[in-house]
Order: sequence, then structure tokens, then C-alpha cells
Amino acid sequence: MTDTPRLSLTFLLLYALAWGGGVVAYVPLLTLILPVKIEAIAGADKMALLSLTTLVGAAVASVVNIGVGILSDRTVMGRRGRRPWILAGLILTLCAYGCIHAASTPIQIVLAVAIFQAALNIMLAPLSAMAADEVPDGQKGLIGGLMGAVYTFGGIAGVLVTASPAFGEAFQLVMTGALVTAGVVPLLIVSRRRGAIIPAAVTDVSTKALRVRNLARVWIARLLIQIAGTIFFAYLLFYFETVNRTGLRFGPPDVAGQVAWLSSIVTMVLAPLAIVAGRFSDALRMRKPFLVLSAAMTMVGALIMGVWPQWAPAALGYVLFACGASLFLAFQGAYAMQLLVKPRHRGRDMGLLNLTNTVPALIAPGLAYLLAAEGDFTILLLALAGLTFVALVLVMQINEMADWRPDAPPLGNKTP
Repeated sequence: MTDTPRLSLTFLLLYALAWGGGVVAYVPLLTLILPVKIEAIAGADKMALLSLTTLVGAAVASVVNIGVGILSDRTVMGRRGRRPWILAGLILTLCAYGCIHAASTPIQIVLAVAIFQAALNIMLAPLSAMAADEVPDGQKGLIGGLMGAVYTFGGIAGVLVTASPAFGEAFQLVMTGALVTAGVVPLLIVSRRRGAIIPAAVTDVSTKALRVRNLARVWIARLLIQIAGTIFFAYLLFYFETVNRTGLRFGPPDVAGQVAWLSSIVTMVLAPLAIVAGRFSDALRMRKPFLVLSAAMTMVGALIMGVWPQWAPAALGYVLFACGASLFLAFQGAYAMQLLVKPRHRGRDMGLLNLTNTVPALIAPGLAYLLAAEGDFTILLLALAGLTFVALVLVMQINEMADWRPDAPPLGNKTP
């Protein structure tokens, strides 16, 4: 058995840039632009409308992600692989921003966000499966770290689109669309043809059973982290509106600007940390220690924010939570891709794995509304800390013994 050739750093960076474009597509919108718009539309009923919007959007995203994954499986062995689906999703996502801007009533904003989630997942579903297809196991930690690092692009985009109070919603959406396009298009231009498809190794029954158990553990752990993260980021702006900012003498005067400013700190911490840790996990041929550490960071961050709603500790808790959750999702993604067994069904399988991105949004609104309907986030944040603790226990039970192998020879060897 020959090892799969390692991919060039150029391809990995272009892929990470495209993934960052996908992150920019939704982070500024869902965490900053949409809550402000909903508050203007619904006023005192903003929590209920935001919860409903999140719920409907998540249901649409779940169905579309799996459906497009299955459809892109049928084109994966073609000359361009899944790339045409990514381009179609990009175009539709840009159009969806126009729908969101045009919405002016509660029902219109719910429908507009549903359209946006459908378009976004037409782009993201094949993009995520592309990494599972073309990146060998020995580089999945690095690509996972790069993907974790570019989650910070969402924070950078948030800083840019809220840099001035004079920026209106239309200008913010145009800026967001331009940044998304700048991230995704280079990969589609430079890497026009698909790379080699990496097949799974043939393993004995006991090894396959162990992999299934490991995959189940990390899937459930990711689900719990994502439930916590979905609630956390959806209601982040509203949480910081309740934080005591007495004595705060730096940063933007408005809460949205302060949240965006904190996101820039996360960017500076997370980007180099994710890349180095990802590469280190490849060298050690271990993912578990990094999953455990990142889950612990997420739990501690939620605890701090829940127990000390003062500006300084809340800001520290936010940084810990955001860094921990982003690192966990990156390493879990790399580890899960490593365990997929059917190359020609990876779009479908990644869609099922990506239910951990959308199902939480079906659960999160009700939980958040139940625990924080009166605007007190203490109980809610302690509940999120409890969810992340369970995730921590699950990843501590992972047995990596059979999860590493020499990379299998590629199918349909083509240069990216």
C-alpha cells in the first residue's frame, strides 16, 4: 500500500479561505445584523421572533444539507467533483441577502432567513465533503486547524460591518457578500479540477465497531457543544446588553461594536493556536487530547459568564468559550472525516454529521426562551456549562487505538 501524496500548502490555504468565506456568510448576519433587524421589527417580542426564525432556518438547513450532499455524491467522481454545487450555493447566498434586506414584517424575515439557510447549505454541504474526499488523514489535523482558524473571519467581518454607526443594513449586507465572494471564488478558479478521492482502509469487524463507537461519541459531543454554541452566539448581543459595563473606558460605545471588538481578540488568539495545534495533532497522530482540552475551555467560559456578569470576566469567558468551541468543532470535524468509510457517500455522511450544526437550532430556541425569557442569562449559561461538561466526559471515553492507518492509495488521481 502506497501513501497518498500530500496536498500542497497552496491548496490547503485556498480551501481554508473558502471555508472562511462560508463562515463570513453567516456569522455577522446571524450574530449582529439579524438580531438588530429583528429588534427593530418585533420590539419587545424580539426573543420570540429570533427563536422562531432560528428554528425554521435550522429545519431548512438540515434537510438541504443532507439533500445536496446526496446529490453532490453523484457528481463527485466527475472532473470538477463537487465544485459546481459550491458555485451555485455562493450565487444563491448572495441573492438571499437581498431577501433579508427586503423583509419588513415578522413572517417576511422568517421566510427570508429560511431562503438564506437553504442557499448557504447548498454551498457548505459540498464544501465540507470536499475536505473529506481530497485531504489525506495525515493532513486532516492541519486542515481542521486551518478551518478552526478561519472561523475568526466571522469576527473580523463583524468588526468591519459594524465599524461605523453610519453603516446601514444594506451596506453591511453588501460588505458581507463581497467578503464571502472574495473567500470562495479563489478556490474555484485556481482548483478547477478535483483532487484524488481518498478511499477508506479495509478493517476487521472489531476495528470497525470501535470506530463506530468513537464516531457516535464525538457526534453526540459535537451536538452538545453545538447546542451550547448556537444558544450562546444567537443571544450573545442580548447577553452583553445585560452585563454591567461600569468603568469601561475603551472599545466602541455601542454594545454591538463591543461584541465585534471582542471577536477581534478571539481572532488574534484562535487563528495561530488552531493551526499549530492542528499540525501538532498530525505529528502526534492523536486527536483526543485536543478534543478534551477544547471542551474544557468551552465549559469554563460558560461558567465564568454565568457566574460573573461583569464586563471583564464576561469578556474573558466569551474569549474562552469562543476559542474552545471553535477548536473543538475543528478537531471533531477532522477526526470524524477520518472515520468515514464510504468515499462515494461522503456527501450524505457529512450531511448526517452536519446535523450537529442544524439540529441544535431546533432545540436551542425553546431552551433559551425557557431559561432566559426574562432577560436573565445566569441559569441559561450554567445549563450550557452542563452540556459542555457532558461533551467533555464523552470525548474522554474515546479510544483512538484503531483510528490511524497509512493513507490508502487515491481513486482517480487528479491534480487539484
